Amino acid sequence: MNEFPVKRYARPTVISLVALTLAVALVAAACGSSVEAVRVGETSLDREGVATLVAEATGGPVDVEAVDAEAAAGVVDRYVRYEALSDLLAEHDVVIGAEARTAARDRLIAAGVDAGDPSLPRFIGWQAALDVVEEAGEGVRAAYDANAHLLAHDLCTSHILVANEDDARAVMHLLESGEDFAAMAGSISQDPGSGQAGGSLGCVGLGRFVPTFERAALGALAAGQTMVGPVPSEFGFHVIRIDEVHPVEPVAFDDLGPRLSAALLQIAGLTRTVEVDARFGVWDPVVGRVAPPAGPLAPALARLGS
Repeated sequence: MNEFPVKRYARPTVISLVALTLAVALVAAACGSSVEAVRVGETSLDREGVATLVAEATGGPVDVEAVDAEAAAGVVDRYVRYEALSDLLAEHDVVIGAEARTAARDRLIAAGVDAGDPSLPRFIGWQAALDVVEEAGEGVRAAYDANAHLLAHDLCTSHILVANEDDARAVMHLLESGEDFAAMAGSISQDPGSGQAGGSLGCVGLGRFVPTFERAALGALAAGQTMVGPVPSEFGFHVIRIDEVHPVEPVAFDDLGPRLSAALLQIAGLTRTVEVDARFGVWDPVVGRVAPPAGPLAPALARLGS
């Protein structure tokens, strides 16, 4: 079984699915402020709840009225992704019991998580949910079977990889203004292999790209869009173009094997309703991400030579 947290990235052209941590965050109790800041399905988090998440992540006190926007976007993004899975599991009557939580706590402590870490209760919820998903019970099967059509695609894509988010936004702007995708991929993409082919990554099945790349491509397909970005990965930020639409038969639940966790997380992100207060980031339902506030385009355009 996987453990939380797990590094889960691979180069977009690598033909392997890196083990993906799936997790369910605990529902945050209302504290102090009653102003809703984040809603994921039936779960909500108030402004002080967001400040608490940022404080846990940064290790220091945080003023609810002066939360750093970029830090907030990062922790809210994680919360949204994990609560999306929580909401999906709850919809299909998957219950995370006390025994599962106890086992998850023991595993996390054994793996080196400090018993006094203020984030531990949340990590326990995530690990316990991951363990329950990997047990592949009837509720997990129902959640997959009801939504497997969303994953019934080969991904026929091209991409442009750049170093930072503002550069990716500038690339999107230039493409929307009529610049040629293949020419830009050849001149500025930091993936030289695909850049020499105009950015093309060909057509491959799910499980052969990093999770964030796959989620954004699936989101674009679901929304009927041909361009999506910025899409983060450990290699930088991608602008992805959908080149062809290749529907396929979804993988049967019993044949998913180690891909089950990844499939449930993708489905959760594609099917949950999410709302985020703009001071804590911008929810992009196509990319499946809470992004920080955008920077100015002019410096990024200058870096790209435009």
